[in-house]
Amino acid sequence: MTLMKLARMCEAIEMANGSNRKQEIISESIRSFSNPNIVLDILSEQLESNNIGVKKARIWLAEMLEVFEDEVIASENIWGDLAEGIYQMVLEPNTKLPSMSIDSFSRLLSLDCSSKNNTSFTIIKEELSKMTGLEMKWFVRYWLRTPRNGISSSNVYKALKIHFGEGYNVKYNNYHSPSAIYSSLVTNTILKEKSSVGAFIKPMLAKKYDGKLPENYTIDTKFDGNRYQLHVSNDDVIIFNRTGKIVTEQFRDIATLQDISLCKDMILDCEIYPINVDGSPAEHKKLATRVHSKNKVQAMIDCPVRMVVFDILYINGKSLIEEPYHIRLSNLLATIDNKYITEFFDSLDLIQSYNIAINRGFEGIMIKDLDAPYAIGKRNNSLLKHKPPTINLDVVIDSAKYGEGNRFEVFGSFGISVKHESGYVNVGSVGTGFSYEDLIRLTTNLKKIVDRYEKNIFYVLPRIVLEVTCDLISQDADGNFGLRFPRLVRIRDDKFPADINTLDDIRNNI
Repeated sequence: MTLMKLARMCEAIEMANGSNRKQEIISESIRSFSNPNIVLDILSEQLESNNIGVKKARIWLAEMLEVFEDEVIASENIWGDLAEGIYQMVLEPNTKLPSMSIDSFSRLLSLDCSSKNNTSFTIIKEELSKMTGLEMKWFVRYWLRTPRNGISSSNVYKALKIHFGEGYNVKYNNYHSPSAIYSSLVTNTILKEKSSVGAFIKPMLAKKYDGKLPENYTIDTKFDGNRYQLHVSNDDVIIFNRTGKIVTEQFRDIATLQDISLCKDMILDCEIYPINVDGSPAEHKKLATRVHSKNKVQAMIDCPVRMVVFDILYINGKSLIEEPYHIRLSNLLATIDNKYITEFFDSLDLIQSYNIAINRGFEGIMIKDLDAPYAIGKRNNSLLKHKPPTINLDVVIDSAKYGEGNRFEVFGSFGISVKHESGYVNVGSVGTGFSYEDLIRLTTNLKKIVDRYEKNIFYVLPRIVLEVTCDLISQDADGNFGLRFPRLVRIRDDKFPADINTLDDIRNNI
């Protein structure tokens, strides 16, 4: 397997319509991989951190290619993507030398790029001089960890399921990387369904409270932040977002906390939310500063955060996933410093707890079944959320139109869809609740995924997820759905299109 072959496969994946076809391409290609494990790790971004960012990459690439940085920036602006811009600058092969091996490519992607003083710059420059334009494109994409081909780890898992058919154990997805699963199936080795530090566990998901309570439950605060998973092994800390992406550098202040626990071997389920100077919860949108800022140090100053822990999944070599919540909670309370633990309302009833949480500026409350194990990647009645009585939906943007007035330079209105069977169904549009910074970011990102243009509307691929709220949902005589007074709650960078609401959810809320 060579870099050129991988680049051509990635190019085919990028041009393919729909997740199903993308998964089929991976499944079909597996048969021709001489080293599928490495390829699967690359596609699912199971790669070590390399300390490179877009700004630094522009500078390095300009010097490596012996061009001006302004040329790199100009090409990036024209094509809407740094990697595509580089590809268009170097369309013809640089050399007649054979394409590098995929093993060498994987090592290249993981080289530490924190400084030009180490050998990484020299090595990358030398290897870049041997690449074709297409190879450079996909090197840059994966170097920056922004493949932009519509493939996530979930797509790779599904491709493996297609490839192996009935022999594929879906439960493995919750504990093991795609490459580990592949190896086990081709060697007929049984993998343990067991958690371990460093291996991401799909989070348990909450259902909306519908008036029915578990027999034995506890109530705690629903914080208006993002879900994260903290893995601690001695002095090493890894922070995953809810999709399994490593985001440790975004929250270096959390990763370096010394007083969370004396335990050095654990996995924590937690929430990180933005706070004001006085420690009160800030607007959720502020957290985007941490997620998107290129200057991580400045982002920590501009957006202070707090972490609250509400579950423990692993401790001192033992998995707690199969244990009921009251056992996990006992371990949590005995292990973690109290100031980092979520606030419980054990002495109060549901209404009192809810009112206190809302009055303190939080999102609502969580209701947890004390007798239930941790349901990996599942949404069930053992974990309930209770928020103010508006209808909140996770939707995907399907189209965009330019705004009016002082927003004429950016997209100001967005068509939105929910899932239905193998496709998506439009449920209206949303244009309120966005900051100007939101609109700039969405405009930039949506232009990269435009599918077609008709009558002043840009139709885009379903990639970007929004959380919206509305007062009610209606349906007209033709069967079309609409949201009354829809407005943005937040841009859900932490969710995939596969996570959005369905048409059945829409019908159930009419």
